[in-house]
Amino acid sequence: MQRLGFWPKAQGQPEVAAELIHREGELQRELGELQRQLAVRRDPERALREMRKQRMKDAREKREVTKREQARLRFERAQAWHARRASHVGYLGPGVSAALHAADGDTKPRRTRERVAPDLARLALHGLPALMSADQLAAAMGVSVAELRFLSFHREVARTHHYHSFTLPKKTGGERLISAPMPRLKRAQYWVLDNVLGKVAAHDAAHGFLAGRSIVSNARPHVGQDVVINLDVKDFFPSIAFGRIKGVFRHLGYGEAMATIFALLCSENRAQAWQVDGEHLFVGGKARERVLPQGAPTSPMLTNLLCRRMDRRLMGLATQLGFAYTRYADDLTFSASGEAARDNVGKLLSRVRWILRDEGFTPHPDKERVMRKGRRQEVTGLVVNGSAPGVSRQTRRRLRAALHRASQHQLVAASASTSLPHWQGQTAQPSQLLGLAQFVHQIDSTQGCSLLAQAQQLMRSPVDRANDALLAASRQDKEAMAMGTFRVQAAAGKAPARAGGKDWWQPAERPAPVLEQTDQQRREARQLARREALAPIRPAAASSSSTTRQADDAPLTFDEAPSQGKPGSRPAGKLGTYWTQMLICFVMGSVFHNRLITIFAMVMVIALYHLRRQRWDLFMGALVVATMLGFLVRPMF
Repeated sequence: MQRLGFWPKAQGQPEVAAELIHREGELQRELGELQRQLAVRRDPERALREMRKQRMKDAREKREVTKREQARLRFERAQAWHARRASHVGYLGPGVSAALHAADGDTKPRRTRERVAPDLARLALHGLPALMSADQLAAAMGVSVAELRFLSFHREVARTHHYHSFTLPKKTGGERLISAPMPRLKRAQYWVLDNVLGKVAAHDAAHGFLAGRSIVSNARPHVGQDVVINLDVKDFFPSIAFGRIKGVFRHLGYGEAMATIFALLCSENRAQAWQVDGEHLFVGGKARERVLPQGAPTSPMLTNLLCRRMDRRLMGLATQLGFAYTRYADDLTFSASGEAARDNVGKLLSRVRWILRDEGFTPHPDKERVMRKGRRQEVTGLVVNGSAPGVSRQTRRRLRAALHRASQHQLVAASASTSLPHWQGQTAQPSQLLGLAQFVHQIDSTQGCSLLAQAQQLMRSPVDRANDALLAASRQDKEAMAMGTFRVQAAAGKAPARAGGKDWWQPAERPAPVLEQTDQQRREARQLARREALAPIRPAAASSSSTTRQADDAPLTFDEAPSQGKPGSRPAGKLGTYWTQMLICFVMGSVFHNRLITIFAMVMVIALYHLRRQRWDLFMGALVVATMLGFLVRPMF
């Protein structure tokens, strides 16, 4: 360009700007696309095929985008649900789960939100922990939300049961059903008892299951009265259903959701054990049929809180009619002297029965007793005829006789002529007799002093002394580990130590959701895996190709091997097919005595060979065409 004058000699070699090169590439691509479109439009059939291909391609791409978007939305919903399950109990069974979501969201009416929301002022008044959600309750108990869900879930048919049920004989005959919670549920109930129920004061008339109160304090207000009336509530614990238990916690100030969880933890689904196809199943009832279990640590305090209104009504009635009133669990006692004892007994009984029924209880018709001053008056097993509560003379005589038989049995070394001591129809052990003597001594030290000394004398045998030593050692260990007991640890939100130092079994957490892949994504992943697997082989292939190039650059050498021909020659198999087809063409011309057929057929075989279309179906078609051309052209020569 400088020699011809198109470029100044003073300037160096020209450099095309990068943007010009980029623009040139874009224009070339656009031009190629226009040429392709022009070629397509010249052929309508080809244009239709291209349009169909493009529509199918667009549809596949759109379908793939839709699949990926739907998979992403499902993954996000699964992640949100997984996170919610980690902090919310969600669903706890039919009949109780609606209350768990009653206050969720702002779409509920204001009156509904206020009705189901917790009352923080009332919680603060009682000094109760302000728990708003299940994750807060689980953290306070020291358990996971999954374990809390496991303990409070209601199932009408279940494979596990949280209570161990057994029966104990009653003094008056019959059997009493006891439902003892399993250790895991018992731990949660101890937390509820010490952190919630135990902080609320019961009515002054209640004396059962309260610190500082006993059967003695329950009997003391009725000492020396002209009339003592005892009433009993029929099926006291089983008559308290799930709704009433939940109402106790709602009245304390907790919201609808927390009250439901507390009620599920403190109630029992009475179930019968069945065995179906070798599998143990527990078949119970609906959620509203859950009852207060007799044997759970929370049940006594729940009854005291549940009966506060009834105690107030009965106390007001007793005061109005001139009576004294106390209650020990399901035993109601009234007493009075003077004119009230003479005139108001019938009125009191009728009104008490009405109040009991109004409160949802049923008076026991066989355990209603009116005891006048002229006969023995008993309150919770203690005689109140004297100046102080005491054990009946009959009970002391029976205990003295049992102690005498036990001492005689030891003296004669368990001879056949001496009967074993019995108590309430069962063989009594020396430790049991000692406990009874200590009970009498606790009630009245004057009456129980001699009985206690006689019972302690029974414990003087070598075996009993060894038992005393073991009991003393055990007592010392318990006192040393007072802060590590099951109840203390459970109330503090810690896992109590198990035998052997084993950890508590925990419910398995659900795995985190995984993003679902489409078929295209899985195909791309497989291709990527194959490329990664072939990556170490590529350097070796590159080295082998360089070796091949070096061999190609070397001087060519020829030998007699037929497979080594010129570079770019046909494979041996293709050449065999070619010569076979040529032979067939020669045979066809010889059969029809027409060399034109042979010429036309050989020309077509050569064309197919160069077009790399050596399929036999194409060859047969070409042979038919060559035969027809041979017969058509032959008359011209």
